[in-house]
Amino acid sequence: MHLPLFFARRYRDSTTRFNTVRLINRFAAFVVGVAVCAFFVVLSVFSGLEQFGLSFSSALDSDLKIASATSASFSVDDAFLENILGFDGVHSATPVLTQQVVVRSGAQNIPLLLLGVQESYTSVIPIENYIALGNWLAFDSSELVLGYGAASVLGVGLYGLDGGVDCLVPKKGNISPANPQLFQVEKAIVSGVFQLGNEADQKYAFAPESMVQQLAGLSDKYYSEVLIRVDRPSDVDGMKKKLSSVLGKDYTVLKKSELNPALYRMLKTERLVLYMILSLVMAIALFNVVGAVVMMVLDKKSHLQTLHAVGAPVVLLRNVFFTQGLLLSAVGGGVGLLIGLLVVAAQFRGGIFSIPGTSLAYPVVFSIENILVLLVVWSGFSALAAWVASAVVRPRLFR
Repeated sequence: MHLPLFFARRYRDSTTRFNTVRLINRFAAFVVGVAVCAFFVVLSVFSGLEQFGLSFSSALDSDLKIASATSASFSVDDAFLENILGFDGVHSATPVLTQQVVVRSGAQNIPLLLLGVQESYTSVIPIENYIALGNWLAFDSSELVLGYGAASVLGVGLYGLDGGVDCLVPKKGNISPANPQLFQVEKAIVSGVFQLGNEADQKYAFAPESMVQQLAGLSDKYYSEVLIRVDRPSDVDGMKKKLSSVLGKDYTVLKKSELNPALYRMLKTERLVLYMILSLVMAIALFNVVGAVVMMVLDKKSHLQTLHAVGAPVVLLRNVFFTQGLLLSAVGGGVGLLIGLLVVAAQFRGGIFSIPGTSLAYPVVFSIENILVLLVVWSGFSALAAWVASAVVRPRLFR
C-alpha cells in the first residue's frame, strides 16, 4: 500500500486527543457531500428547465434546414429529396413553402407567416403533439391550423362554423383596371389550434402546400426550405458538413442552434454563470476540508515529530495530509453524489417536487456532461484544498 495513503487512513480511523477534531472531520465531509449533491441536483434541474423551454421555443425548428443562398424559393423535385434521404443518418425530410399573409375574420385581422406543408411534415416536426383544439390538417381541402394567440385575436371557431377565414396576399405585378382587387384571397376553414407560446402562437399558421402555392403564385415544386430530421442529434455537425459539401454554395445548411442564435447564446451564458456560482459554493464548502486537515496536523504533531526523527522526510509527511484531505473530500462527496443521483432519479420517475403555483413537476435531465463538470470542479478544488492544508507541514513544525 502507498505509504501516505496508509498513514492517512490510519489517522482518519484512529482516535484523537480531542473529540472536536473528529467532529470537525465529519462535519467537513458532510459539508462537501451537501455541496456535491446540490451541485448535481441544481445542474440537472437547470438542464431539465432548459430542455423544457426549448421544447416550446424551438419546437418548429428542425435538426437541419436547407435554404437557397440566392433566392427566397428554389426547386425541390423528387430527385432532390431522394438525394437528401439517401444520406446515412437522415431520418426524414420535408419541403416547406413560407408566405407572409394577413388572415381576416370579420372585422379582425392579423399578419402571420403561413407555412405550406406536406403530409411528411409531421415526420420531421411533431406539431400534432401541440394541437390544443381540433385536428391537424386534412390535405384534400383548404384548411388552416392557427396558433392559440392568433385564434383568440380573430375570435374564430373550428370547421367553418363562423364562416371560416380569409387569407390575403398582395397581388404581384400590374393590377388590371377591370379587376382592381389588390389582394389574392383564399378562403379556408380552421381545423385546429396549436399552443407553443405567446410568440409562436401569434406568428405562425399552417396550411396545405397547394393552398400556399396558389396564394404565392408559384408553380409546383418550388419551396422556401427543406427541413431535415437526423437519426442521432449528436451527428448534426457532421451531417451539416456533408450536406454543405454536396449541395455547394448555392444552398445554405443551418442547424437548430443557428436558426435562433440569440436564444442559444443566452442559454450558454446562463449555464456559464450557473457553473461559476456552483463552483464558488463548492470552493467555500472545501474550506472546511482545509480546517479539518490543519486540526489533524496539530493533533498528530507528536506523531509527526517521531516519524521525522526516524527519517521520514517533510515531503512524505506532507503527502500524508494531502492524501487525507483528498479522502475527506472523496468520502463526503461520494455520498453526496449518490444522494444527488437518487434525488434526480426519484424526481424523474415520480415528480416529487412541483413548480410553485402549478401541478407541473420540476423537469430534470440526467446528463453525462453535468457529471463531468461536477467531477472536474470537485476534483480540482479538492486537490487545491488538500494542497493548501498539507502546506502547514513544514520543517519548523518539528522544532
